This record gives sequence, structure tokens and C-alpha cells, in this order.
Amino acid sequence: MHALSRFPGRWRLLLTLGVATLTAPASSVEPFAEAEVKAAFLYNFVHFVRWPDVARKPGDPFRFCVLDDTLAPLLSKAVQGENVDNHSLTVTRQIELRNLAECQILYVGDAVWPVHPELLRRATALRILTVSDIPSFTEKGGMIALIRKRGRIHPVINMDAIARADLRVSAKLLNLATVVGDDKGGAE
Repeated sequence: MHALSRFPGRWRLLLTLGVATLTAPASSVEPFAEAEVKAAFLYNFVHFVRWPDVARKPGDPFRFCVLDDTLAPLLSKAVQGENVDNHSLTVTRQIELRNLAECQILYVGDAVWPVHPELLRRATALRILTVSDIPSFTEKGGMIALIRKRGRIHPVINMDAIARADLRVSAKLLNLATVVGDDKGGAE
């Protein structure tokens, strides 16, 4: 049983707000695995990022495209039966440039790094939120890097890349994150 499945309903919000750590005191329940925390962050980006209305047609699924063999099944389990604004949530593992436009969030794991710069440029043009666990991801034009900081998974957000994709990030997420721009480099 995954640690996340023990927390019905609000676990995803709690993780996004930074309550969950990767290690837990001896008196608490088993600690969250790093991949589970990343899956929770990805799920919650649906609630804390706004896409332009033209990005999805009514009834189309909201698609997480995940290039990470560990994270994809965890996220699939988390989004099963979920929907946001009448869009069912789905996870796709097979992503090619020709079907990239079907994605709303693209997660790139370290196993496929380095990503060709054309993939990030095209994702930005298609208004796809790009996320990775590579610390230098925001320096390369990625939008959100999920890095380990003081025993927690911490988002680093490149606001210049977000703006180029015409996406909007909520103040709640920005307050939790380290905010950078193209001219500032990567994680602080």
C-alpha cells in the first residue's frame, strides 16, 4: 500500500502546501517516498496553474504526459476517477513530438535527460506546463523543477518560461516555491 493512499481527500493539498517531508519522526506513520511526493505535486499543479481557455476543448481529458517509469504508475493511481472542471485526468507515457499537443503537463524524469531543447520550445509554444526533477531544468527553459531542499521536495519556478507559455501560477504555489527567471539561472 502506498503512503498516499492512506490519506483520502485532502492529502494532495497538504503535500502541495509543503506539509509532507521525505523523512518522518519515529512516532509518525511511514514516511512518504520521494516519487509519491512528486506525484502529489504534479496532481496539484492542475489546481494551482491556469491554462488559457483555448488550451482545452470542453470534454477533452486533462493529460499528464510523464517520461518517468517510476512516477507514471503512481500518478495514474492518484488521478484515477478524478476530474477537474469536467475534464477527466489521465496519464500518458508514450509521448512523441507529433502528439505533444495532447498534453497539458509534461514531466521529464532524469532518466531521459538531457531533453532536446526543441521539446521544451515546442511544449512552451503549445502552452504545456513542463516539470522535472532535474535541478538545472529551469536554467534550460523548463518551467518547474522539483528539487530536494532540507529533506523536502521543493518547487523552483521559472516565471519567464511560465509567461512565455501564457500560463498563470497561483500565489499559493508561488509562496511555497523559489521563483527564478531566465536571467537569474537555476535553483537558489
